[in-house]
Amino acid sequence: MALSAVVCGPGGVAGVTYALAAGREIGCGTDSSGNALFLQVSTLSDDQPVMGGEVVGLEIGGAVLGVLAVAWCLRVVRDFIYSDGGEG
Repeated sequence: MALSAVVCGPGGVAGVTYALAAGREIGCGTDSSGNALFLQVSTLSDDQPVMGGEVVGLEIGGAVLGVLAVAWCLRVVRDFIYSDGGEG
């Protein structure tokens, strides 16, 4: 099963399909060095993982778990303060 997605990436790369409007590449901003970025059509034609995707997935998953842990801790502290155990 092929999966297509529109991503933002550098221009002038061989073998890349760019999204076009009126025959021109569509800009989507600049990178940290000031180089222009353009919309690209990325197609995955098989079930192979995207290079680096597992690392990014672990980083995002870790960040989400960290936020949930902090929220849970704040809830426990709040509940303790406002319960009878936190009074005098």
